[in-house]
Amino acid sequence: MRRTPAALAVLVVTLTAAAFCLLLAPGPIATAAPAPATETRLAGTVRLTSYNICGNMCSGPPYDAERRLAQVAAETDPGGWGADQLFLQEVCEHQYHALLDRLGPLGYAGFYSATLPAGNAAICEGHAYGNAVLVRGPVSDTADLDLTVGGEREPITVPCALASLADRPTWSCSVHLYWDDGTLAVPEADRLAEQARRWLDDGFAVVLGGDFNHSPRTATLSRFYLPERGDGAHGDFTEADESDPEYFDPAACPPATTSACRSGETTFGAKKLDYVFFSAPHFRAASADALPLDTAVSDHNRLRVSATAY
Repeated sequence: MRRTPAALAVLVVTLTAAAFCLLLAPGPIATAAPAPATETRLAGTVRLTSYNICGNMCSGPPYDAERRLAQVAAETDPGGWGADQLFLQEVCEHQYHALLDRLGPLGYAGFYSATLPAGNAAICEGHAYGNAVLVRGPVSDTADLDLTVGGEREPITVPCALASLADRPTWSCSVHLYWDDGTLAVPEADRLAEQARRWLDDGFAVVLGGDFNHSPRTATLSRFYLPERGDGAHGDFTEADESDPEYFDPAACPPATTSACRSGETTFGAKKLDYVFFSAPHFRAASADALPLDTAVSDHNRLRVSATAY
């Protein structure tokens, strides 16, 4: 989670002709969770995956390093989910490079932000540690947002990449906020929301995906949800899982009379900590699905989301 602004990596790789099944992994990917059957996408539909892969803390048995890489890479399989973008948290830098080695020839580019520098053998086997965003197509700009307000045990920064999503220039950011009672996470969220609003004012779409480390109805998340979602919300975003009545809090959002709620499927034990927020003026019909926990990969669920661009 710690990030040093100097330790950044931007890698943009050109699409080359090669079969996905040969490039995705050096061996079979049978250990990764199976992708759904291929579906025909409607025009303007985007598919994304957010995943805290627990790349440092979940390193010993029963965790499987190759299974982790294969599972993340398989999210982009055009015969399966076919993710346009990946939002990854708690990533060791060598894991990021291994993923880009597999996905780069398929047309993906990435931006990595290190929060802990290389050199400590107890962390990421001596490699740097941080977060990453990977996108299909070239990256035209990047930003490493420093959200640290002081008092955190490690810096809180967010890597963002500007790339085309559904033919619209879109800033996509991999988010990992501080895991406190909100005292520090709320002002961090303010800084993130303020930067997102500047991008919106400049005409860009924005997608924020990641581990926000707080539940939907907290003050931290009020910075992102639309005002009509209540509880003091004053943001500019639609959250991918807010419209699933199966996970509504019936006391706050009776399904019979509510179309959207600050809620969603759990992604970390009994809590929802992982989100993907789409800028409301640019995307509609968002939906999400938290996949079953893979205890050989992470302590978080993978979050698959989709939306349709206006």
